[in-house]
Amino acid sequence: MEKIIYLKEVGEVVLRKSRRARRVSIRITPAGRVTVTIPFYSGWNTAVRFLEQKKDWVSRTVQKMEKKRPPRPVYREGENPFTRFHKLILTPSKDAETEEVVRGRITEKEALLIYPASWVPENEQLRAIIQEMYIRVLRQEARQYLLPRLRRLAADHGYTYRRVFLKNLKTRWGSCSAAGNINLNIHLMMLPGHLIDYVLLHELAHTRHKNHGPGFWEELQRTTGNARELDRELNKYPVAHDQ
Repeated sequence: MEKIIYLKEVGEVVLRKSRRARRVSIRITPAGRVTVTIPFYSGWNTAVRFLEQKKDWVSRTVQKMEKKRPPRPVYREGENPFTRFHKLILTPSKDAETEEVVRGRITEKEALLIYPASWVPENEQLRAIIQEMYIRVLRQEARQYLLPRLRRLAADHGYTYRRVFLKNLKTRWGSCSAAGNINLNIHLMMLPGHLIDYVLLHELAHTRHKNHGPGFWEELQRTTGNARELDRELNKYPVAHDQ
C-alpha cells in the first residue's frame, strides 16, 4: 500500500506500508527517489512525522546524490551525437558585426548553433547554451514522439487518461495523478525504445491502480509480458542530471 506526498525541501516522497517492516525506515535511490516504509498497521502520520524529523538529512543526501551524477552529454570535437533524432551542428560566426551573438535554430534533424569565432567549443558559456538547446530539442522530440506513442499504447490496451504534461524532471521518469493526468520526463527520449514503452505503460497502469500493489504489477505484466525484468533494466539508467 502506497501514497505519495510532496515535501517542500525534498520533493515527491513515496510512503509505503509493508507487512515485513518492523520499524520505520527511509530509502533514497541513486536517482534521488525517497521512500519511507512503515509497518503495515501503522498510520500514515507515523511516516510523515518520521520524515519531518529526518527532512534535513534527506535533503542533504538527495543534493549529494545529484552532485555525483554525471552531466548530460554535450558536444565534443570529433563526436556528433546529441539527441535521439537530432545532430548538433556548431559553426563559428563569419560575420564581424555579430561576432558576440549566438544564434540557434532547430530543424527536422539538426540543432544548429552559430557562435562567436573567438570562442572554443570548451567555452563555458557555449556549453551552457548547448545545454539549453538540448532541453529545447528534447521537449520538441517528446511532443512529436511521446504524445502519439502514449495515445497508441492507450488505444491498444484500453486505457483512458486526462491530460499529459511534458516536464524536465530530476527524479522520476513519469507519474500519474489521482485525477488521471500523466507527467512524462522529456529525458525519456534518451532511453531505448522498449524502455520508453515500459514507462508509458507503467503510467497508464497507474490510471487504474494508484499504488504499486499486486494488482498494479498484474496489470503491467499483462501489457508488457516481462514487467519485472523491464523494471530492473530501467533502474540501470539514472533519471536526473544537473542541467
